[in-house]
Amino acid sequence: MGLTYKNLGEPDKSFEMFRQAIAFAEKSHYTQVKAKALTGLAELYREQSDFTTALSHHSESIALLDKIGAKCDLAEANYQFALTHQKIGDAEKSQIHFQEAIRLFKEMEAPNQVEKVRKAIGKSDEV
Repeated sequence: MGLTYKNLGEPDKSFEMFRQAIAFAEKSHYTQVKAKALTGLAELYREQSDFTTALSHHSESIALLDKIGAKCDLAEANYQFALTHQKIGDAEKSQIHFQEAIRLFKEMEAPNQVEKVRKAIGKSDEV
């Protein structure tokens, strides 16, 4: 629901849905839900130019997803982290996370996702 409200341009409702998801995930020990909600919150904070909070949520999400081995969500989290670094002008860190997203998406044989990342970094050829 958090992503739906984000896509509908309703950030307040989106924030609330992501916070509720995190609270639920913490009570039920559902790490993957918490990590995905943190990524969603990070995207919202990026859109509001609160980069410090966005970076913090991205880092926590990636650490959780890496710990549980959720490759698909980890790839997306790295992609979103890269977009945040790109937005603040940190080309070096954005490239690191773009490359990690590409690596993970390639491992999953997800060519459309690889192409999405390449478009974000301005490359459509082999990276």
